Amino acid sequence: MKVSYNWLTDYLDITIDPHQLSERLSLAGLEVEEVIEKRLDFPNVVVGRVISTEKHPNADKLSLCQVDIGEAQLSIVCGAPNVASGQTVPVAKIGALLPIGLKIKKSKIRGEVSEGMICSEAELGFSERSDGIWLLPERLPLGVPLDKALEFQTDYIFDIAVTPNRPDCMSHIGIAREIGAILGQPVRRPLFKLEETETAAASQVKIRIDTPGGCPRYSARVIRNIKVGPSPTWLVRRLEAVGMRSINNAVDITNYVLLETGHPLHAFDFDLISGSEIIVRESGEGEEFITLDDKPRKLKAGTVLICDGKRPVAIGGIMGGINSEVSQSTKNILLESAYFNPLSIQKSSRYLGLTTEASQRFARGADPNGTIYALDRAAQLLAELCGGEISQGIVDQYPHPILPAKIQLDHKKINTLLGTKLSREKMINILESIELKVEGDMVIIPTFRPDLERTADLAEEIARLYGLDNIPARETMVVNYDYSRNELDFFIDHLKDTLTGMGLQEIITGSMINKRVWEDLTGQTIFPILNPISKDMDGMRNSLLPSMAQVIQYNRNRQIKDLRLFEINRVYLTRKNMHEQPLEEIRLAIALSGSRDGELWYSSHQNNDFYDIKGFAEALLHKISLDNCQFIYYSDFAIENDGLAIQIEGEPLGFYGQLNSKIASFFEIEEPVFLAEFSVQKLFKYRRQVSPYKPIPKFPWVERDLALVVEDELEVGKLVEAVRNNGGNLLKSVDIFDIYRGKQIEAGKKSVALRLVFRSPDRTLTEDEINDIMNKILSVVSKSFDAKLRD
Repeated sequence: MKVSYNWLTDYLDITIDPHQLSERLSLAGLEVEEVIEKRLDFPNVVVGRVISTEKHPNADKLSLCQVDIGEAQLSIVCGAPNVASGQTVPVAKIGALLPIGLKIKKSKIRGEVSEGMICSEAELGFSERSDGIWLLPERLPLGVPLDKALEFQTDYIFDIAVTPNRPDCMSHIGIAREIGAILGQPVRRPLFKLEETETAAASQVKIRIDTPGGCPRYSARVIRNIKVGPSPTWLVRRLEAVGMRSINNAVDITNYVLLETGHPLHAFDFDLISGSEIIVRESGEGEEFITLDDKPRKLKAGTVLICDGKRPVAIGGIMGGINSEVSQSTKNILLESAYFNPLSIQKSSRYLGLTTEASQRFARGADPNGTIYALDRAAQLLAELCGGEISQGIVDQYPHPILPAKIQLDHKKINTLLGTKLSREKMINILESIELKVEGDMVIIPTFRPDLERTADLAEEIARLYGLDNIPARETMVVNYDYSRNELDFFIDHLKDTLTGMGLQEIITGSMINKRVWEDLTGQTIFPILNPISKDMDGMRNSLLPSMAQVIQYNRNRQIKDLRLFEINRVYLTRKNMHEQPLEEIRLAIALSGSRDGELWYSSHQNNDFYDIKGFAEALLHKISLDNCQFIYYSDFAIENDGLAIQIEGEPLGFYGQLNSKIASFFEIEEPVFLAEFSVQKLFKYRRQVSPYKPIPKFPWVERDLALVVEDELEVGKLVEAVRNNGGNLLKSVDIFDIYRGKQIEAGKKSVALRLVFRSPDRTLTEDEINDIMNKILSVVSKSFDAKLRD
């Protein structure tokens, strides 16, 4: 927020240098990011008038100007597109040094002599940018130094980073209150007495609030017979100093009071208000309204609308409508000063993508009890500057008044929190300096400070105003090392270390996604966000895999194709009842893309395939000692039809396979991508926590190969399981080393070759022992699967 030093002097007698004041404000918690000096007292910069202009003979975009500066006429070459004869302009004479670092000299520009420079506001440091030369009021005397002609006093603009919890500092009076506490001065608020007509405002306009939750208070005044025109110079300068352009005197007054008090106002052309009534209601879903910027806005259900007897005339707390704006022909004004629920304004402003000076203040929390002062202040200025006649009284709808909160002043606790030994009286003085009243043991919190809720908040106020540098540093402190061990967090850390050691790179993606797009991609219901940051982030993801695909797309677009990625993050699964919170689950996702070995001289130059992702999945399970897993065919929206699921004791742990072509096409991925996704909670549940030590046997093992011909439809896993179950304690492993279908095998059959390893911990096995086990295995698989030994 930008604040004018000169403006602040209306409320305080500031005796310290602006830069010192900047430091004091920053130490008090209001960080001043920049102090911008605005001055016009530059030597040799005077007021001039353009006598004539003609096109430069050697340049299409330059003009030859004759400029009268009172004492002489100068020939000046000007490149501004808006220069014209008869204009009053600032002229930098030869020898002038401009704030942009340019020293003016007599020179030739494309063969023509130039004896000075016609300046823009930007060239004089008066604004950040300009579209052309600065056009001054015609009445200014020629040849007079620019600052004296404009009666301009050097100003300093503080650019203050006001934190979201301090709506009270979004105004000049709010900042003056803080400076007053620093300097030990009370704030002088503008005093005024309104002269009202005999006609009551209540007889001219009716107000009804149909949504007190969205608009707890609505106050209004009627001002008649105003004359809309240009604002006086002082008002224009004050607005422009803090970056707000002048529109007309009526609108400028509402903006001035906003910047002064922090309370937004809105002026309606009263003659355009149908039925002389205001109805505050909620919008319907998809209702349209054209705002002051002449843009149609489609509203979400629940948006606060200000309506007259027939139609909406403003989006409450955000922006007015083009159908009731104040114009040059406006004679009568309905002046609004309301309070809107901050949560309602936040939702509507985000949904519409529309942020205004008003919405910024209402979204943070304006003062519900400051509506009347702001309203009266604006009415007084409308009477003074626009010749308005103020109707008697205020129409004020405030069905459920918001009362000041109370916090106990526990000075012992505050001293404990701060490590200080401040007296209770000292604390009271500090709190009262920022207009917090103390009654007995309670601090009365005014409604302009919604951020103060507990004793710790009072301690913070005392600390920043007492001075953090005045609080002694403690040499010792009590640190509690007791903490409850979260085994799941340790397990996740172990997973990350394991996957990193396997050559995978961790990524982190956002949980908020585009609900419509993801429902189309996944074919599943996405849990909606009621108050989304934007329309493109209005749902919570139900899988990590599309996010992985998006990361792969991002990298491939930057020529990074060989990727091995993993992510451990949350997904949000909808329940049968959508009014319940979603089921949160921690998932682990792995993605492989591009070459298996990368661009190495000894690389096989083979791309990752299904067996690579299978290998990573099996290696991970082995690393966490997960045994006895089964692999079954599986179908999921994110993978193609040949995916596999991993389960243990009949419960699925995860799945893997190739990225579904629909998702790959959406992310414009042409090469195959292989993915795996696991439930971290289930991996944690079934992991083996203790791995018992077994000494390596001293005796040799015996290998036997077994080639069986079985039906082609038979799942090989069932065959392997039968072999393991009937191999006894001596059978240590069963591995598949070949599956064959071809001419040497009967049609509809396949050959499965198994390698069996036998070993005893206490003796060398005999041929007869092995033969007995093999015969038993052959008998079982023959009966169960009609398996036959391959010839």
